[in-house]
Amino acid sequence: MPLIMPSPPPPDARAEDIFFRTRVAFGARAFPSTMRYSIRISGLKDGKWAGRTYDAHEEWPEASVFVDSISEEEAANPVRPSSGFNFFGIGVTPDKGLELPGILGDPKLAITYAFGLALSPGPKAASDPTDTLKTVGTVRATSRYYDVRLAGEERIDGYPCFHLTLAPLGNPGRYRLRDLWVDESNYQTRRLVTDGNFTAKETGSGKWTVSYKQLGDAWYLSDELSQGSVADGAGTFDHVDVQFFNVVADPHDNLDFGISSATKDAELVEPPDTLR
Repeated sequence: MPLIMPSPPPPDARAEDIFFRTRVAFGARAFPSTMRYSIRISGLKDGKWAGRTYDAHEEWPEASVFVDSISEEEAANPVRPSSGFNFFGIGVTPDKGLELPGILGDPKLAITYAFGLALSPGPKAASDPTDTLKTVGTVRATSRYYDVRLAGEERIDGYPCFHLTLAPLGNPGRYRLRDLWVDESNYQTRRLVTDGNFTAKETGSGKWTVSYKQLGDAWYLSDELSQGSVADGAGTFDHVDVQFFNVVADPHDNLDFGISSATKDAELVEPPDTLR
């Protein structure tokens, strides 16, 4: 008797349409030509958080990133202990006697990074990408890198959001998105989960929760928190948290730090940000 394989479930047309609109909204994001910001990479080890803070800037739309490889803590004389930080609303102060290790390398990370979500607006989408969802009769082929499902509606930071789950249809190492929380009013991504992060430098870290924040008219990365342990030359950490803050648009000062890592292996970077 021949083995009969079950048919795959049909696409969730409403979820696919929300995903399409989400990608259009992401692709329509605009940023200042130059952004200066701080990046803090912290690790949790033996119940204590510690890390380093770096000055960085990005030129947009080229996504050219420059980072000062000497952290604020290294530049301080004497070395200044961390004053603590905040993640997901909880204030955390590392042990002031704990050494501040350089975790993962110099963070050449774009504050505009999109995890492959950005899609250039098409003629129909550009006219009104956030119109009210009505009857959806077709599934747009542009979203078929994933099987997308609508898991429900949840609040993120007080905002009603669609919760989408995503399963890659192939090449899961490249198509890393697993969950999206999309603002129902404008289809902007407020939070996502990615399976693997900084894949140009393998950390074996599994899933990360990534948050975006709106500052003025622009949306920026604000936090990337590992859900599991992260291994690095500095050791194995129970969690690693990457925070972006102190954003200054078009600062009109000399942002080319003139400092670079001795080798590319010392730099923390993301792979090309594209689904194409």
